[in-house]
Amino acid sequence: MYPNFKILPKKDKAALKARIEESLAFEKQRTRRKKLRTLSWSAAAVFCIALGITAVFKQEQKVISPIEQFAKSNMTAVSSFAKSSQVRLVLSNQEAIAVGDSTTIAYNASGDKVNINNKQINQKNTLEPQYNTVLVPYGKRAQLSLADGTLVWLNSGSKLIYPTAFNDESREVFLEGEAIFDVAHNAAKPFFVKAANNYSVRVLGTLFNVSCYTKDAKVSTALLRGKVQVAYAKKGFFDTDTIQAVLKPGMIAALDKKRQTMKTTVQNVETLFSWRKGYYEFSQEKLPLVLDKLTRYYNVNFVIKGTVNQNETYSGAFKLNDDLDKVIKTLEATTGLALSYDDKTRKITIN
Repeated sequence: MYPNFKILPKKDKAALKARIEESLAFEKQRTRRKKLRTLSWSAAAVFCIALGITAVFKQEQKVISPIEQFAKSNMTAVSSFAKSSQVRLVLSNQEAIAVGDSTTIAYNASGDKVNINNKQINQKNTLEPQYNTVLVPYGKRAQLSLADGTLVWLNSGSKLIYPTAFNDESREVFLEGEAIFDVAHNAAKPFFVKAANNYSVRVLGTLFNVSCYTKDAKVSTALLRGKVQVAYAKKGFFDTDTIQAVLKPGMIAALDKKRQTMKTTVQNVETLFSWRKGYYEFSQEKLPLVLDKLTRYYNVNFVIKGTVNQNETYSGAFKLNDDLDKVIKTLEATTGLALSYDDKTRKITIN
């Protein structure tokens, strides 16, 4: 039954009209709130979907290659290699073989035979990749000739993981430490050097140096011949950026691992390749960097006791087969500093 406004007093009409208007306003407000809730739930759903897509994208982006998975799973087993006194070749069956200093480890084209120490070792070919590992302690170096003809020089305190044969669409190796690569050209199979911290170097045929020691603050790639592309995938859930740089001969790309930034410079890179020929040459380098390299090359520790200007730069050269007495004399003549050596602890003190 509807109210008859004609017979109602003016006072009742006004009151009834006010209640009707109040009811309509309340209904409008409730409808608005309902729409807002619907929009909120829709926005939340869209956000969740976007978040899920981002998570899937990040997960896909972080998919690591088989050789990186192998390196990660075998990290503990070979973590103490730097404390060893011998270069070791660890076969896919975990058999370890001692290798002479600077001895070349050479594979045949199929990867089922490896020559080392004038002996031939047979390995089984399987459908699954078989990874070998070379471990080079401080004070030692090693050379490899991989199945594709690529030549590798491994510096002190380094580890290289590689397949016995390159049967996939690309050629991938995993490096920890420092190495020089003279890559055999094969346009159909690009060559990748993988390292920790999502760092990689892509190359088709060239001569370059990669230094990626775990304890170093920077990862660097220096190009002597050819052309390479270095890439670093930033860490962080929402960071999908990949820093890339294409290097031409005479260029160095240096990645700051903490800041996640990469800087390229042009300079004389010849000195960075000198150690493969048996000597360490440095030009206008600061003392801490020189000492870090000498620590690895000669397996010694340096202790600075006196006041030393660590920003001053030096130039010089050392033969890597020199005994430590010659190294100390050369360092004293180069820097003008006084050094003393403790044979028992292999500690060199700078006064």
